[in-house]
Amino acid sequence: MASDKKLTFDVAGALIRHKGKYLVCQRLENDQFGSMWEFPGGKVEEGENKQEALKREMQEELGIEVSVGKLVSTFEDEIPSMRITIYLYNSFILKGKIQCIECQDFKWLGLEEIGKLDLASADRKILDFLRQSN
Repeated sequence: MASDKKLTFDVAGALIRHKGKYLVCQRLENDQFGSMWEFPGGKVEEGENKQEALKREMQEELGIEVSVGKLVSTFEDEIPSMRITIYLYNSFILKGKIQCIECQDFKWLGLEEIGKLDLASADRKILDFLRQSN
């Protein structure tokens, strides 16, 4: 008998701004939500706090060292197979040049431009929040 227990994940997300634009990344093609765009971040592993997870993810995915600032907000999203809670932090690049290590592409875009991208539903919630906040 199949279990209807959903996988549940905490995700640490980075809100990185530069000159009025936000960093967004395109997921790998063979990834879940493949080729969709997102605000960068990743899963919090067991034994990690959210800030440590975000620093690790930015290093692994983009090759950058970030400073993690204040929690901006949390966002919940659910699909048939999983439930996620995203903890979005203001973040700042300390060192490194952005590389597409675990993503297809990245862009610096304004909110209107981000709205034209194919975003995962959780990232659409973040975009809506940012539009209301500005």
